[in-house]
Amino acid sequence: MSSNNLNKKEEDLKELLRPEVRAISPYRGEVDNFEVKINLSGNESPFDLPVEIKEKFKEEFDQHDINRYPEIYSERLQQTLASYLSQELNKEVSTGEIIVGNGSDELLDMLIRTFVEPGDVVLSQAPTFSMYQYFTELSGGKYKEVPLNDDFTFENLKAKIDEFEPKLIFLCSPNNPTGEIISREMILSLANYFSGPLIIDEAYADFNDFDLMPEVENHPNLAVTRTFSKAFGLAGIRFGYLYGNKVLVEELEKVLKPYNLNSLTDILACLILENNDIIKERINLIKSERQKMYQKLNQYQGWRLYPSMANFIYIEGEKTKEFKNILNQQGIKIRSYSKEPAAIRITIGSREENKAVLKAFEEFKAKN
Repeated sequence: MSSNNLNKKEEDLKELLRPEVRAISPYRGEVDNFEVKINLSGNESPFDLPVEIKEKFKEEFDQHDINRYPEIYSERLQQTLASYLSQELNKEVSTGEIIVGNGSDELLDMLIRTFVEPGDVVLSQAPTFSMYQYFTELSGGKYKEVPLNDDFTFENLKAKIDEFEPKLIFLCSPNNPTGEIISREMILSLANYFSGPLIIDEAYADFNDFDLMPEVENHPNLAVTRTFSKAFGLAGIRFGYLYGNKVLVEELEKVLKPYNLNSLTDILACLILENNDIIKERINLIKSERQKMYQKLNQYQGWRLYPSMANFIYIEGEKTKEFKNILNQQGIKIRSYSKEPAAIRITIGSREENKAVLKAFEEFKAKN
């Protein structure tokens, strides 16, 4: 086939695309032009799976038939998770109130596909997790933001609900990328005022002092999503879940793909839920390191640090570009944001990794 005909075929393919797909770009990470020795860009846990759990996993894996499909809806994992949440919440949680996903991203996508039709509005805060906008626009919805500033109040959010009539609201607390929390009182006021699904993304709630899970039973339109990619250190296996009202979960199950979780995720997630004491110890260590990092980095007056209740620190200011360059020169990868003012986000790593960041910070201060 001639090159002209090939080009024509390619153009024909593009013409067949849904307009929503044509309008968006694929998600891309930052391109590194240096050798990454320490990766503090993804808000992952600095700790690998505990050795004792790895050994248990190997034993169970050896007995597992990989040539067979996993359980169609991860029934064993759902029951294990329900038992875990029952202990955490000190109440009976049934499998009918939870749904498990291939990371919490899959659950966010399912929520959009369940409720949002072309032209419907999804409301959230700004800045926040980029996937809310991505999934909304991919489904033909309209994404509206409310800036996280002094005007981020219940009255203003109420006004936005009246103006935009959103089908769905996402709130991230603690927020990614800033680490801020949204008050329980505001969220409950919104749950009472708003008639649609109010989804609280609590990917980082393990590092916070409170969460909204205990409030779910009293608010049918309130649901919470969680991930095991952060505090539980299982980013490599992709596991998340939603806890909500039985009616909501029942409707979401209609769009849940069968076999959405693989067998290895099922096995590991069950093991970590049944052996979670060491995870809680690690969370306390990360919180302690977060406090040390915040106190040190906050000594520089040329930028603004946001008080964080997550496993990262978010810094705004033009000098963040220079600090990022120094970190990169030493092989330390962090996340940067092309906005005004410029901003960076630094994951809390191990003690050794955090010391490397602070050493680079001393070099930065000496130059500024």
